[in-house]
Amino acid sequence: MSALFLILLCCLAPSLRAASGNITYTLVREASPTPDQQDAYSRIERAMDSALYYYNTYTSLRKRLTVYYNTGVPTAQANFDGVISFGANRSYMTVITAMHEIAHTIGIGTTNEYRSLIVNGVFTGPLATAELRAIQGDPQAQLKGDAQHFWPYGLNYASEVSSTQDLIHHCKIVNAIFRDMF
Repeated sequence: MSALFLILLCCLAPSLRAASGNITYTLVREASPTPDQQDAYSRIERAMDSALYYYNTYTSLRKRLTVYYNTGVPTAQANFDGVISFGANRSYMTVITAMHEIAHTIGIGTTNEYRSLIVNGVFTGPLATAELRAIQGDPQAQLKGDAQHFWPYGLNYASEVSSTQDLIHHCKIVNAIFRDMF
């Protein structure tokens, strides 16, 4: 291919380019961490770095996150302001949990825009619906949801993930949901 063709392709067909997200995070650390905190920080950092690899590779989302280790949190939690907190339970300091919580910071289950697109247990946004149908190869597939979560590919439970492809599908669905909301 000629250089001119590649330039035209990039400028005229942005949807054909690879996704290029820009989600970043800061892990808030104690100045003199205990051994428990050091271990948690290490696990959380691995989970977040892995999660951001997927999000920044397979979405066009942009967000600045602040991440905490908070032993008062039973599992993990997040809000639209970009704050994620991991509790003391190490089984939630995983890429799956980190990706699920990042989806909440994007607005899934944390905004009225998301909730307004849930009708009778089905997410009605056309872009996310089209993405799910393309992924599954099923023109009738429906993205299910409630006021906080969606499925399939919502990563609501670790048991929902059988391969890295499920993580990629999650990113594509979250990207489409975001575009439907905003």
